[in-house]
Amino acid sequence: MAKKPAQPSSAPAIKRPRGRPPKLGGRLPQVEIQRAYRARLKAAGKVVRLVDADPINSSPASSPVPTSMPDFDPATDGTYEQAMVVSMRDQLRNALLKLELREEDVARLQKRNAYLEGELRLQEQHLTNAQKDNILLKQKLATPAPQRRTRRALP
Repeated sequence: MAKKPAQPSSAPAIKRPRGRPPKLGGRLPQVEIQRAYRARLKAAGKVVRLVDADPINSSPASSPVPTSMPDFDPATDGTYEQAMVVSMRDQLRNALLKLELREEDVARLQKRNAYLEGELRLQEQHLTNAQKDNILLKQKLATPAPQRRTRRALP
């Protein structure tokens, strides 16, 4: 079979851009994307990192409430020092390590318990056998032994 010749198209081929098509209205700035992300986190009740958006105008003498965050409430929105966060992280890590050690101890003790239960069953069996032997010996001693006939000496 012969190949069919490719037919030339009437319109020139336009190379389409790869990927997702652009949104209407153009690209959103990164600041808007971050604001929307933080709003979703706050709505979900997760911790949101507080950042001073205007570091130039902020000074230590100014109020502790940032002017760029009108919905900031110091009673509910906490600001934590790095040392406190590090100490909390270390405490949680230590607690997790202790839990892991306790789980290993429990597994080790359960294994030892199974071994000791087997040993106890074996000792119970030895004790039962010894008691049976003791009873049989007592019964044997309690029954009178038949008298042996002695031979008389011939005159």
